[in-house]
Amino acid sequence: MAGINIREARKTDAKKIFELMQQQATEQNTVLPSHLTHEAVAEGGWGPAAVFMTFVAERKETKEGELVGYILAHRAYSTWEGRAMYIKEIYVVPASRHSGVATNLCKEMLQAAVSMGCNRCDVRVNKANKAAKDLFEKLGAKNLTEAEDWHLFFMDSKAMTEMKARCKGQGPSQVRQAVPEDMAGVMAMIQELADYEKMSDGPKINAHTLVTDSSPDTFFECFVAESDGTLVGYALPYHTFSCQGRGIYMEDLYVKPAHRGQGLGTALMARVAQVSVIC
Repeated sequence: MAGINIREARKTDAKKIFELMQQQATEQNTVLPSHLTHEAVAEGGWGPAAVFMTFVAERKETKEGELVGYILAHRAYSTWEGRAMYIKEIYVVPASRHSGVATNLCKEMLQAAVSMGCNRCDVRVNKANKAAKDLFEKLGAKNLTEAEDWHLFFMDSKAMTEMKARCKGQGPSQVRQAVPEDMAGVMAMIQELADYEKMSDGPKINAHTLVTDSSPDTFFECFVAESDGTLVGYALPYHTFSCQGRGIYMEDLYVKPAHRGQGLGTALMARVAQVSVIC
């Protein structure tokens, strides 16, 4: 990796990072969405509502600081383990591959994750990208696609807008943003969900952790469904960013059994969709 410097990206790198995203899309025979521009990248990484962090690989001997690779990740959250980092994109230009650039980009991001108190790091890899799969396995990552039995669902902006329209009161029940005083009740429901999923070793977080990690500009948001002053459901999303632009991921959605079939799950999803459309 001689002649290559790995550093945290700056706002002035946004246009070059966007150009790398375009190269990446071309290699994968895809196109970037029209709403993803270099201005959107700058806003997503360094704006008032910044979502992601990124490191870049820069060729030292060029005056203009030619970028030959980048890694992009955002904060995530696990109601099992707490703070997490989610690596969404990693790309190195063909001429600089097989020289340790990707490995060193990953090491910098993982070091940043540890310094932020993250207990895990998730990675999204295109199934056709064997080199990336081999890289993360070499770094010690476990392929959950093979190890666990989950379904991953995607909603585009049209579906989210339609869901947002359903965000209305549900009679005596209502959905609102959680406050610190709610977190003990949310934690109790997280435990109920763990019991339902037969996860016997229990969540490794507690109500205090939830309060700390949901403070402004931290790892997640939380919405609760309330009926007659009692918490009966919750949704826990976090903000994302990738070559598709901004998004939101719902880590958990739970409604107590006695209150199911009343539209509360839909109302919670609609509230999350409302945040998604705004972001």
